[in-house]
Amino acid sequence: MNQANLPAEIADLSDETALWEIINEYNWDDGFAVPLAVVRHPKCDRAVALRLFWDIDETAQIHHSDEESAIAELYASTAENDPAEFDRIMDYCTTLVEGLRKQTYPRGANRFDTGFFNLEDPSLTDRQRKIRAGKTKFALKNFEEAFLQPEL
Repeated sequence: MNQANLPAEIADLSDETALWEIINEYNWDDGFAVPLAVVRHPKCDRAVALRLFWDIDETAQIHHSDEESAIAELYASTAENDPAEFDRIMDYCTTLVEGLRKQTYPRGANRFDTGFFNLEDPSLTDRQRKIRAGKTKFALKNFEEAFLQPEL
């Protein structure tokens, strides 16, 4: 895919696994146009959204913790020098956080383990289960369950 046309080409994709691969290969130094196109895509499934939130880029987590000003402070120079890119960053964060919060991302073919809940996993040892339970309890102080439930 041509880098300049990538957001438009993403809109034409019909498979959520292709969105996973795009995020897998994406160079985040190229900005937020592609991630924004992914989180807006109707085939963006919950696993892709969770992966973006927990594993790929912390911007949406920062936005979740302080939706009023954290991103504006973190990206102050971008807001001043490239307002269009700053708008994309804000739109990406808002779309991703609200989509997860309101549970609008559908289940799909992709899977992502957030590292929370899933205490019944038979592959976990008792110690791992206890650690995961403690980690989940702590995370529930800062995040709604919709952000923590794995998509397995």
